[in-house]
Amino acid sequence: MTKKTLVIGAHTDGIGDAVIAMRGELGPSHPRNTLSAPTREQFDVRDEFSIGKWIDLHGPFDEIVYSAGVSQLKWVDDITWRDIDRVYDVNVTGAILVAAQHRRWYPDHPVRYAVVVSDAAHTPMRGSIAYTTSKAALEMAVRNMGREMAPLWTVVGVSPGVVEGTGMTRELAEKIPTFRGWTEDQAREYEGTPPIGRRVTKREVAETLWFALTGPQALNGSIITINGGK
Repeated sequence: MTKKTLVIGAHTDGIGDAVIAMRGELGPSHPRNTLSAPTREQFDVRDEFSIGKWIDLHGPFDEIVYSAGVSQLKWVDDITWRDIDRVYDVNVTGAILVAAQHRRWYPDHPVRYAVVVSDAAHTPMRGSIAYTTSKAALEMAVRNMGREMAPLWTVVGVSPGVVEGTGMTRELAEKIPTFRGWTEDQAREYEGTPPIGRRVTKREVAETLWFALTGPQALNGSIITINGGK
């Protein structure tokens, strides 16, 4: 049976693209051979109409990966409600609206929903209050959706640490030293190295997301941490 998969947050050289690359390895004859990966212009997670339009035209989907996310460096003294809204709109609200719109258009269709969270949800970081609190809120959204939407939906969060090679990781590596007045070496030392001796890779997170989509239904409402034991 063919499965239709929607990947949200691709085309940024990040985790979503790694999920797509793994799907490509399955080959055209694999049952999971229909994948939709809209661009930001086609599918704006900040816009309920944009979300609903895409799902209406291309759904229903059997599997959804939500990997859209933005970060921000702002001291509490300087932050505004617009700064907070920008982060929450993408990191939290969008993930909820995707589920809401799909349920409205296809209320009886079962879905496996894998959401990229972050271990930043449990790590207070100076200059990142909007990001860390948004990820904490997203964890609770995953648990809440899992509780409310089961058994038709299975909702699972995947919580990586710092992921090597993503656009977000590179952007923060460039900005953090200036923001905090550090050298690049000081910034990396502060971040620390996981016990496995390296950062998590995009491929490893993608593998975990595919497991969330295909693993036991009892994963519903769970948060799977993948951070190398940090």
